Amino acid sequence: MVNYPQWNTVYFPTLLRSEKTHFWGYFMNPAGQAIGLASPDPVASWSLNYNFGYGSKEIFFWGHRVYTTNLDLMNSLPLPDRHPQRLVQLHPGEEKNWTFFLTDVDKLDDIQPVLSPLCRAPLFRIPETTIEAGGSANIEIFSIDPVSSLEIKDPEGRREVLALPPQDKGVYRLDVQPKGGHGPFRMIAATGSGKRTEAVISVRKPWSWYMQRAREGAHKYTQKASWNCENWYGFYTMFLAQKYFPLKSMNDKANERFNLVYGLMYDDKKREPTRNADRIQNTASIIGILTDKYEAQGNVKDLEKAADLADWMIRNSQTADGAYRRGKTHYTSVIYPAKSIMELLTAEKKLAKKGNVWEKRYERHLGSVGKAIEQLMQGPGAVDTEGEITYEDGMISCSALQIAAFALLQKNAATREKYISMAKQYLSGHRCLTQLVVPDSRQRGGTLRFWEAQYDVLMAHNMITSPHGWSSWRTYATYYLYLLTGEEPWLIETMNALGSAMQMIDHKTGALRWAFVVDPHVRTSQIAENFPGTDPDRFNANQFKTEEGKHRPVTVGEQYVPMIADWFYANSSDNDVHEHFKCLEEVALAAAYVVERSDGVLKGYNCTVNRSDDRIIRVKPLEGIVSRVHVNLRQTSDVVVRWKNSETRYRNVDKMQWLGKDPYRF
Repeated sequence: MVNYPQWNTVYFPTLLRSEKTHFWGYFMNPAGQAIGLASPDPVASWSLNYNFGYGSKEIFFWGHRVYTTNLDLMNSLPLPDRHPQRLVQLHPGEEKNWTFFLTDVDKLDDIQPVLSPLCRAPLFRIPETTIEAGGSANIEIFSIDPVSSLEIKDPEGRREVLALPPQDKGVYRLDVQPKGGHGPFRMIAATGSGKRTEAVISVRKPWSWYMQRAREGAHKYTQKASWNCENWYGFYTMFLAQKYFPLKSMNDKANERFNLVYGLMYDDKKREPTRNADRIQNTASIIGILTDKYEAQGNVKDLEKAADLADWMIRNSQTADGAYRRGKTHYTSVIYPAKSIMELLTAEKKLAKKGNVWEKRYERHLGSVGKAIEQLMQGPGAVDTEGEITYEDGMISCSALQIAAFALLQKNAATREKYISMAKQYLSGHRCLTQLVVPDSRQRGGTLRFWEAQYDVLMAHNMITSPHGWSSWRTYATYYLYLLTGEEPWLIETMNALGSAMQMIDHKTGALRWAFVVDPHVRTSQIAENFPGTDPDRFNANQFKTEEGKHRPVTVGEQYVPMIADWFYANSSDNDVHEHFKCLEEVALAAAYVVERSDGVLKGYNCTVNRSDDRIIRVKPLEGIVSRVHVNLRQTSDVVVRWKNSETRYRNVDKMQWLGKDPYRF
């Protein structure tokens, strides 16, 4: 995937999955074409080869392009438990044979029904992979042979055999209600012929639990002044958590650390960066953090800093075509400068009065954002990314999310529709980089990034990390599209991705982890100690490669990777994990959702919902901090919401609207 439009017809290895008795997956390109891959034979593992990035022959960084997909018919251990464990060698005189099928697949919903007969094995399809406590997951199992057993293992390893309904034209359909607490539950379906396949669903804890643990993690894993904002992204979590869970001790610590880091990077009198000023994503992130700090603490000086820095960024990066640029390189979609300014707009609007300085700031910043979005409307061929150009995950998802976020600010229906259409176009191509099919709640909704481990946790090789913190960029986009269209599949994708992302918090210990590695087996090395002279309280203008320091061999595969920022003093970008929790705060922490489906069934997200005998819809949020409920109804109804300390009846509610404050109307 080198450039536009060449990359539209290049296939990406979107899903590769070894099972004990078979193999399946698919390749997809941005044009939406998919090729299914299946084998009825066990395949030990798989791996990817990547291009050279930059550096010397001895010490270099891997690049941003996949060259080759390898099907590793035999592979050394360790491997994930789901994989074959004995395909490690070929004995003298021994012969093994493998059969593979390649087939066109018209749409993603056809993956399992098309590939299951080729594998001669059952395959799971699970629309919602993360559920609330007490909820149930709708499961489909496709199998040409009868499934003889279905069992589920809870997070403690306890097994339960589930009753199977009658098979209906090769499909078993059932609702599974996990028992045994929170965390991942593993399901295993087996046939009488010996084929077996696995899936994982998760029961989440309350959203507030994850936010509070992430805040603790932001304090534990040091926020460091650096030339890249990933080193200090945890400030978002610190200040957002303070809005809902005010704690003076943590807030004081957050302010102290922020003041140190900010002072190492910005001139507070001139209101401009003092280091690496052209990396505008850093200033955009500081604008967002200062806005959240203001909203948590109420000090208008923080908002003034944010507004002045927005003016600086616009003056120094926005070109005549509307794009924000680093030199000549398009940077509107490197993280999301336009969204950061939109976050500032929400606070500015509340202070704006006719003719005052805040109204002028608001109008100036809104005008800048509008120009940037219009440039993004030229489509995927008109955007660029940081580093090596490719069909890059964030370049596409950040374009989509910023266009959709701007659409939410529009009152004119035709104008909204224009932006909706383009955001959908970006996300349609982006499906090839998103885990929309994998039957695993640890991964569903994650985007397929593969070069971050070198920079974030100083592992020497590329590997697919999904979810990675930047996966949540797509979650904003799907969320906004749900609010814009009312199409529930967007909300389901949002909640699946958010559920996977929250599992960066260990459900048992509460520890914050960096990312989930999808690859089954990567032999690499990782930094083992600090570089001499590094200091977390100084500006880090370095980006070391693993091999430059003392390192140790490690093998990773289908697992979470720990953070390193608590002990590694030089640049480490692992605090980018906090994008998940910034997203959580905007999407779900204080919000609940009600959808009335075409059959009249009411579905609640982060709430219970029912229609009483008097035809009133009654909603009870799952947590007391919920302050708004979004309803999406097909028929006009009265809705009663039982808030933490009161009950409110909303009369003649129809279609889509917020009950409580609409966060996108200001």
